[in-house]
Amino acid sequence: MAAHQSWISYFSNLVKEYGGINLAQGIPGFSPPSDLLDILQQTATQQVHQYAPGPGNKQLREHIYNMYQHKINRNETSLLVCNGATEAIHLLYMSFHEPGKKLKAAAFAPVYESYFHLPRLYGDMFQSLEMLNDEAEMQHRLEDFFEAYRPDVFFVNSPGNPHGFVLEKSVFDKLSDLSVNFGCQVIIDAVYDRLCFDGEAYYPFNKLSPNLFYVNSFSKLYSITGWRIGYFFCHHSIYNKISDIHDYTGLSAPSVLQESLARFMNESSQAINYVAETKHKLSENFKHAKTTLTNAGFNVPKTGGGYFIWAKLPDGMPDGIDFAKNLYDTCKTAVIPGEHFGKDYKRYIRINIARDNKELKNGLMYICSLT
Repeated sequence: MAAHQSWISYFSNLVKEYGGINLAQGIPGFSPPSDLLDILQQTATQQVHQYAPGPGNKQLREHIYNMYQHKINRNETSLLVCNGATEAIHLLYMSFHEPGKKLKAAAFAPVYESYFHLPRLYGDMFQSLEMLNDEAEMQHRLEDFFEAYRPDVFFVNSPGNPHGFVLEKSVFDKLSDLSVNFGCQVIIDAVYDRLCFDGEAYYPFNKLSPNLFYVNSFSKLYSITGWRIGYFFCHHSIYNKISDIHDYTGLSAPSVLQESLARFMNESSQAINYVAETKHKLSENFKHAKTTLTNAGFNVPKTGGGYFIWAKLPDGMPDGIDFAKNLYDTCKTAVIPGEHFGKDYKRYIRINIARDNKELKNGLMYICSLT
């Protein structure tokens, strides 16, 4: 594998080139809402093919604000629609840089790849902090971590990727308070927010400040990862600096897709029903996968939501890289080795459960056949 090539790209490309079951990349195996596809066809014939407004389609922005009407203080926050949550995170990270200053970035471990590769690309420092189930202990660990490392940026995704943990309110609030006390920028990546298996995830919306940012997207919500429509909320006081960077990098998200999403959310009951159905499918897929893997000797930690199951290999099994390579070579099934998300996770694998039930069952059967 080429230097710095993503294991996600490596194994997904194997499937794309040679066939097989792709449980590696976070691509949903569900069709997008039928109404959304119909509206896209209609919209594509209309005069919406030029640049969209930089901040985003006006109607779509109103729908997004309405989604958060009881959570976000519109008088204190600004909203920007961009090319997926990935661009949103990059825009924010770029805006934190000052001439001649190197940043110290951090995230909970296991770490989603963008959180440590983005600092690497800028030549910045990065450290991770392992997530614990004990709330009180986690708060103490957070405080000690901030005292010792003093991060400038902290990435947090809840539900997480690769480990679908959901951050407890007390821990999230502690992180928010520490960000203010230490002058640290916290980027909340909430792309799986409405895909919790049970209940809802907590976010400190009441603490949004110049130090706290909320990022989300429609990619996973409506199974349209290729559309790349994301957005973020930030404090009014720093919006101009971030939007200025957006004007000279992303400029605007695709106009046709923004318009289609806006009309879909305004006209179709599927805008709500589809999310509930996807959430149910993911919950059922997770239950089946956890039972199957546990019976085969894997260890699956407590998981609150999202697209993935994070599993530790049975005792005596090879490391995740060898396991993943052997799995594809013998069974044409792709998963991601845990080492991709941190050097301490060599005996883990990440499995995409957002797939058709039959495909997932077959993939799990092949995974368990190697134990």
